[in-house]
Amino acid sequence: MKTRILYSVIAVLLISLGARAQSVGTTGFEFLRNQYSPRGAAMGGNLVAVPGDIQAVMYNPAALSGNTLRQWSVSYVDHLLDFQAGHLAYGQPVKNFGNVSAGLVYFNYGSFNETDANGDRTGRTFGASEFAFMLGLSNTLGSGFDYGIGLKFIYSSLDNYNASGVAIDGGLLYSIKALDDLKLGVSLLNLGTTIDNYTDYREKLPTLLQIGLAKRLAHLPLLLTGSLNDLTANESNVWDRFKKFSVGGEFDVSEMIRFRLGYQNDINRSIKPVGRTVFGGFSLGLGIVWRQFRIDYAYSNFGDLGSQNRLGIMGSL
Repeated sequence: MKTRILYSVIAVLLISLGARAQSVGTTGFEFLRNQYSPRGAAMGGNLVAVPGDIQAVMYNPAALSGNTLRQWSVSYVDHLLDFQAGHLAYGQPVKNFGNVSAGLVYFNYGSFNETDANGDRTGRTFGASEFAFMLGLSNTLGSGFDYGIGLKFIYSSLDNYNASGVAIDGGLLYSIKALDDLKLGVSLLNLGTTIDNYTDYREKLPTLLQIGLAKRLAHLPLLLTGSLNDLTANESNVWDRFKKFSVGGEFDVSEMIRFRLGYQNDINRSIKPVGRTVFGGFSLGLGIVWRQFRIDYAYSNFGDLGSQNRLGIMGSL
């Protein structure tokens, strides 16, 4: 049974390699690309190969495999242009079944003033928001392999109009014991279709293929991570896809304090036409562990576009 599951997950990931390339901005439900985890954002989006964290399920649905505790997480994102976003998640082990999880991400664009054909305000306002509800399952396959699968229902509303879609996620984690538990991870996110659309044009979902690694150093309290992001993106040169990389690290300052630092090269590249990029793509953050809780903060720099702040709390039961 486990072998069949492994083959199924690998097959889904291989299908994505032949999927039609896409560009940022050419798909619907772009809010699915955002990072909602403060820990992940502070480390440059590098939780693809980090196990045992409920927030990592957004990067790789296999992340909770083997976890023995119930976990919950709440996070808030102060986005660019004063948009608001957040994430709720819960996961727990189920005997003889694996770890199950449920989550909700939302993105609120705020209120807008309605105008007529001449650009004059009518006195009416309207809102726009999006959310995705997720269910997931992860378990071990043996021989160092863990797998995860997820299902998403996606909804978007703009005034009195709406759109929706469904998608699946798949991921694998592999631990290399001979290299002191070096972790390798691969995930395929948002593979699906729209149900309802705003127009007659059927939009695509922002499918993401990511490959990452994570290594905790043996003689230093430091977790190093790296990943290749958005490998299905449309690029004129195929090697440009490998420029969408990110690196990060988490240093245990003490038993209570974690310092995090990250860099996303794809963000740095994307803001070059806008202005200065000296610190664009860099992020940093803190994690404070107290009893069964962890409080996380992350700051992400987008050059002249501004910055993002994320705050979250995670707990175990």
